[in-house]
Amino acid sequence: MQPRPQTVLSRLDEPILRIIAALSNVGWIAVGALGLFTNNMNLARSVWPAIVIAAFAGAQLTTGRNDVRATLAVAAAAIGIGALTIPLDGDRAPTVIALAAVGTVLSNYVRVRLISFAAAYGAGMMIVVTWSEPDVLPGLITGATGAVVFAFTTYLMRWVLVQVANETDRYRSLFNHSPIAMWEEDFTGVELLLDELRKRGEDLEEYLYAHPGAALRIAGLIEVTAANEAAVRLLEAESYEALLGELKNRDGEALDSITQQLLAVWNGDDHVLTEVVNATTLLGNRRHLALSWSAPRTNGNLDLAHVAVAAVDITESREAREALEGLVRSKDELVATVSHELRTPLTTVVGLAEELEASLDSFDTDELQELVSLIASEGKEVSAIVEDLLIAAQAETGNLRLNAARFDLAFLTRDVHRAVPEPNQLSLFVPDQPVWAMADPMRTRQIIRNLVVNAERYGGPAVKICVAVTSTAAVVEVRDNGAPLPFKERESIFDRYYRARQVPGLTASVGLGLTVSRQLARDMEGDLTYAHDGEEAIFELTLPLYIAQPRALHTRQEAAG
Repeated sequence: MQPRPQTVLSRLDEPILRIIAALSNVGWIAVGALGLFTNNMNLARSVWPAIVIAAFAGAQLTTGRNDVRATLAVAAAAIGIGALTIPLDGDRAPTVIALAAVGTVLSNYVRVRLISFAAAYGAGMMIVVTWSEPDVLPGLITGATGAVVFAFTTYLMRWVLVQVANETDRYRSLFNHSPIAMWEEDFTGVELLLDELRKRGEDLEEYLYAHPGAALRIAGLIEVTAANEAAVRLLEAESYEALLGELKNRDGEALDSITQQLLAVWNGDDHVLTEVVNATTLLGNRRHLALSWSAPRTNGNLDLAHVAVAAVDITESREAREALEGLVRSKDELVATVSHELRTPLTTVVGLAEELEASLDSFDTDELQELVSLIASEGKEVSAIVEDLLIAAQAETGNLRLNAARFDLAFLTRDVHRAVPEPNQLSLFVPDQPVWAMADPMRTRQIIRNLVVNAERYGGPAVKICVAVTSTAAVVEVRDNGAPLPFKERESIFDRYYRARQVPGLTASVGLGLTVSRQLARDMEGDLTYAHDGEEAIFELTLPLYIAQPRALHTRQEAAG
């Protein structure tokens, strides 16, 4: 559909009316004064059309109707009637020019049958000029010339307006349907305020530093004049109109971006790239936005009434970057912690082995037994750390293999208790009868060992292991009389590389023991949880019970006959 020039002219209604009123007032005052000065009453009386036009245009502006078409029609009628009723000696060129100018502008408000209008208006011009001219031939020539000029200027202006309308519609389509959120801002009020600061000799950067919050107050002068569909979606507005007017959601998170925009206006820059972290939508949701602020230049000066702002939602990429940075930090922390934690037992193993190598004959049997026990204990610690790392890696890649089998959980727990370096300091409560579980016994041993080590490292001094059986599960509880964890940490302790607290004098743990233990428990169709009953911290491991399948009874039916 071809764009209509009326859509372009509609934005010019008030300026056109003001021009008509100004020219009419200047015309009747100047011509009337000249007529009175030269004592030419006909010339003085000829100003009445201009007075009528000025009065009608002024009434339109006063009432706010801004009906340019009616004003132009009145102007054409007044000029024509004035030419027919007031005898004037001299050239009719001014009348022709006035009628042609009025008709040219009026033709652009004609929506249908433009050719018919142009023909009728041109004929009317010829009649008015010929009728008011004493000599017919000069009147015809003048009228015909005016009609030709009117037709040419009408065609030219119409063509120009159509081209402008085409460009306007093309821009509007690109703007409205752009996948990037865009809106237009009017910085005119900001420009006036900054000009006042400049006249006072202020430096904007120093002024904003000395007046915290001034940038946000100045931003209140920014008006949003247009916004596209992507901006409505990004900022979660109910409609495009909801974004218009004063700049919405000005808060401290946008302070840096607003400050950069104000400094760009102050320094005469036409483009700024900024980032708003945790920008707030109209529904209160948070977004990370990258903004491109651009002000067009007209005759070398910034057009701050039509500033374009484009916004890209970088929430996901920023979160991904933060997650990546967190992984890098976790990796660095893991490497440092693993290095430290492995170095401690390895230093003991290497030191004792070197001591044995250098002075084996100087130790008696008891001393040798103690040294070998220490080496074995520290070696098991290293093995456990490596095992946790391997299990975590296998679980991450989906290559973890479990071998479920029936085993006595009570017997296995006693065995773990005997392997503790100082079992007398660890209380054990195990039922006399077997507790049959269906899980991987090797991984179950690893879980219990991890829970005991965790309790010794971070729990209270009284640690105990309890084995029980319910109607649905085999249960192992590792209890200690330590203080309860904050509620927000009771699930976080099972996160990878998480350490709830650091006990002075103890090497930091890798932060994988509880993570691996819960992963193994759940992979074996059980679970691992933490609770505190007011007296004791309780890590509870539940595993599936072994349920014996009844033997199938096979019968043989003898075939008859």
